[in-house]
Amino acid sequence: MIIMIKNPIDVNYIFNERDIKLLKELGWYGSIFIQNHEEYDKKKLEEVKEYGKIYDLNIYSAIKIQSKSSKELLKYVKKYRDKIDIIMVEGGILKINRQALELHNVDILSTPELNRQDNGLDHILARLGSTHRVAIELNFKELLKKKHYERAKILWAFRRNILLAKKYDTPIVISSGATDRYDIKSPNDLRSFLNTLTEDANYSKHIMETTYKIVEYRTHLKKNNVIRYGLEIID
Repeated sequence: MIIMIKNPIDVNYIFNERDIKLLKELGWYGSIFIQNHEEYDKKKLEEVKEYGKIYDLNIYSAIKIQSKSSKELLKYVKKYRDKIDIIMVEGGILKINRQALELHNVDILSTPELNRQDNGLDHILARLGSTHRVAIELNFKELLKKKHYERAKILWAFRRNILLAKKYDTPIVISSGATDRYDIKSPNDLRSFLNTLTEDANYSKHIMETTYKIVEYRTHLKKNNVIRYGLEIID
């Protein structure tokens, strides 16, 4: 029996009309369009949103912050938090992994295992992600572009981070990381991949739906009557 995924949302760099149409055709409910923090272009984002309206694909915005400095990371989080929907932090450096997982204003720690010999997380960091609602990303493209030992190492890191996330109730998301139409995957493709890692179809479904929950949470916080989560002004 196929378990239906509610409102699957991909995380990628897709911005042109033809590929936005393909995302919709493959069954995505929405797409989070990533821009690197040094290349933020509001006009480009608005164009992507217009294509989304044409093809009935919900478009959300994301900034990926790449920094080796904790102080600089804080500066960019503050700069972009109110401008866009999702704040991502590129991981790999242990102090950056930790800093990102300690910040309520960060949504996703991307590739915590990047350029490391380990998975970039331990039980302490997993607990921080759970406490502060910061999700761990499994980036499918990062896996695909590697070969042999490097690919096996990332697969091991994915499995290890899934085990930690499940144990400590840390949010976890999967992204295609697509930069063009040849990288785009369907929701069922990514769910099938997750099934091989988790060996638990229900948990794979939970991961597939977490991205929408993050977007829903941030969208809710942007409402004028919301002071903070759980505290609203009622007329």
